[in-house]
Amino acid sequence: MRTTTTTGVVAAAALAIGGLTLAPAQAAAPGGITISGPTYPKPEAGDTEWSPYVSETCGFEVSFRDATPAADYDATIASATAPGTPLDLVNWVDYDGRGNGAVGVDCGYDDVFLVDGETYLVTVHEYSARGIEVGSTTSEIVYDEVGAPVDAWVAVDGVRAGDTLPTARAIDIAFEGAWEEGSTFTTRVSVVPHEVVDSDWEVDEDPFVDVLNRTVTGSAPVSRFSLPHHLGGDYVFVSVRADKPGKAPVVVTFEEPFEVVTSPPTSTVPSGWITSPGTKSGKAYVGSAVGVSAPTITHTGKVAEVKTYYQWFLDGKKIPGATKRTYVPPTQALGRQLTLGIQFSAPGYFARSGSFGFGTVGQRSVPAGWIKSAAVKSGAPRVGRVSSVSGPTLTPTAVSSGAKVHYQWFVNGQKVPGATSRSWTPPASTRGKTLTLGIAVSKPTWKSLNQTVSFGRIG
Repeated sequence: MRTTTTTGVVAAAALAIGGLTLAPAQAAAPGGITISGPTYPKPEAGDTEWSPYVSETCGFEVSFRDATPAADYDATIASATAPGTPLDLVNWVDYDGRGNGAVGVDCGYDDVFLVDGETYLVTVHEYSARGIEVGSTTSEIVYDEVGAPVDAWVAVDGVRAGDTLPTARAIDIAFEGAWEEGSTFTTRVSVVPHEVVDSDWEVDEDPFVDVLNRTVTGSAPVSRFSLPHHLGGDYVFVSVRADKPGKAPVVVTFEEPFEVVTSPPTSTVPSGWITSPGTKSGKAYVGSAVGVSAPTITHTGKVAEVKTYYQWFLDGKKIPGATKRTYVPPTQALGRQLTLGIQFSAPGYFARSGSFGFGTVGQRSVPAGWIKSAAVKSGAPRVGRVSSVSGPTLTPTAVSSGAKVHYQWFVNGQKVPGATSRSWTPPASTRGKTLTLGIAVSKPTWKSLNQTVSFGRIG
């Protein structure tokens, strides 16, 4: 069973308690020492640095003044019911060397702690330069703390939690008994990533992030919170502090962290987390990239660790390995329906899915505008005489796009094997037949731009 730091009157109460109320300032002792105070600890900036809890400062401080200063001073504290048994609760003694000093008393932990309602004796001892006690003064202090419950625990759906807490469910800090009206309460729920714990807390900066850190004044602290799904696997610390002027603070700290367990999903990733799923770009052509821009996720969605997944489909069937935002349809995709499926997922939520339709995959054609100047023929078609063309000349755009010019000679409409250059010499067997030249401007995966140059009958 989880326990809490205990410094209160009843160990089983599971409360970490500190602070007190002191009697009025004492009169000067025969030796000249005057004890005054007390002052009470309040949360200060920096109290929680490198700590997952609320401020745990407790105890009290008294000041003393010696009209005839000695060389050094020390202090002890004991219960008025056992004045001869000092308690190990003096935290520090500060002395300025000119007769002014202060004593800090801790609220205590484990088996030694201040008890609400008891009277304590704080004694300031003065010593000579040789370390011999030359005088002392004792002040009576009645410890009086903020009225607080006798027990505290963390509950889920009314059931006391063990070592784990679920995500996306109401979690309560439950109490047995009431708090004192008019107190100021601070509730802190702090998270540390699981990877920090796994590395034995060896970190270069404060790893604690607050899920809840609220201060209210009234009759009870903020006692309900929930944990978002993305904290699954992390660790949570829970603590509460109560302060009231003139009284000792009460601090409730659950020493061991709770491990966060991701609850089974009950809802879909909220659509409000997705500002835009992305915008389509490009048209579905063989050899040309199409896709969508990156989605826009709200800050809340990012914190919830929303991830985006993609899958391309042809005619409704998955394209193996096509799982990126962009895709280049191959030749075999020509004439088929292209679709991009998109899915948003986050821990603890059902995925939200959608799709982008890109229509039927087509094929681009080399535009006629890529020809800067047309082909010009030369040479009459004669047996044994060269017939040829110059050009066509392509535009810089065509050249930079990888367009090429190809030639093929035909006799009576039949390909002449191997005749694929800009010039050709008809042999005697072609006399009287018709000579033509086919010109194609091509680019890989595009439809070629085809032209025919007629040379007439071969003489």
